[in-house]
Amino acid sequence: MSAPAGAMSRLPARVAVARWRIARWALARWIGALAIAIAGMLLAAGTLRALSAEQIEARVLAITDGLRCPTCQGISVKDSEAGFSQQIREKVRRMVIEGQSDEDIRAYFVSRYGEWILRAPKKEGIGLVLWILPGAALLVAGGLVFWRIRRAGRGRPQADAAAPEPELSPEQRARIARDLKRFEDEELA
Repeated sequence: MSAPAGAMSRLPARVAVARWRIARWALARWIGALAIAIAGMLLAAGTLRALSAEQIEARVLAITDGLRCPTCQGISVKDSEAGFSQQIREKVRRMVIEGQSDEDIRAYFVSRYGEWILRAPKKEGIGLVLWILPGAALLVAGGLVFWRIRRAGRGRPQADAAAPEPELSPEQRARIARDLKRFEDEELA
């Protein structure tokens, strides 16, 4: 029971065509998936680049807000328009782009200019005293005000409504009458 001769020759051709169609379909799927992946990566790279620039600028602003302008009095590097502050901002921007951490950047400026460059003192050592001192001063001042008010309230006797007013002596009455008469005469003149 053998198959007709023509059928055998057609079977491998059909299998080959089917395999070719399957391979072409699989290749098309892989190319499509690859194209989607590449498009997604390009889109993500563009978005990340934009986010990265925004993040860099946000970090630069945050760091420069914590640094004192060396040429201005009490103004941050972020808010100052002095040329030296602009140079510091550019240096911070370069350091952020290089990938340095915020602490490394602050440490760099502290090493060059000292602790004075920081607008807020560190919360350790003598800097901790500077952070605690204003709050402690407010508490002490509030306590003193409270103590003073309570002390003043206790020491003052209550005014008695029934207490008679002191009587005026005849000399005091004469003086008041004389002064009133003089005042009235000046007013009429």
